[in-house]
Amino acid sequence: MGAIGKPMTQEVRTMRGFVVLVVDDDTDNLELAARIVESFGCSVLKASSCADALAVLDSGAHVDLVFSDVVMPESSGITLARLAHERNPGMPIVLATGFPDAIDDVTDSGAIPLIKPYTIARLEAVFAEQLRVDRGPLSS
Repeated sequence: MGAIGKPMTQEVRTMRGFVVLVVDDDTDNLELAARIVESFGCSVLKASSCADALAVLDSGAHVDLVFSDVVMPESSGITLARLAHERNPGMPIVLATGFPDAIDDVTDSGAIPLIKPYTIARLEAVFAEQLRVDRGPLSS
């Protein structure tokens, strides 16, 4: 079983070794998102703001993917995506939003939009796609 009580899938095993920077200004949401991402087999770095996330990226820490909320005080996830892409143009960035009107801004920033509410399976599939994980043949 995985860390949150679900069976480990092929995707979980093949996401081991990837590092995801999880960003959310809400501490409870940050901790929950980090646990979910860890259940995929990824290592997690956490940041509670755009500035903190950029500090992690600027520190030289290895990051394979950034997963952030869109709405945060001071600087949004959209701003984070733009600034992160200035530092690393090829880095996949997934931005979660409950506002469908934000989708165009998210995609314009070069990030992948993920509409809330989303399922854990959907998040796992988006990460696998963005990390280019070979999930193998689908079982029936």
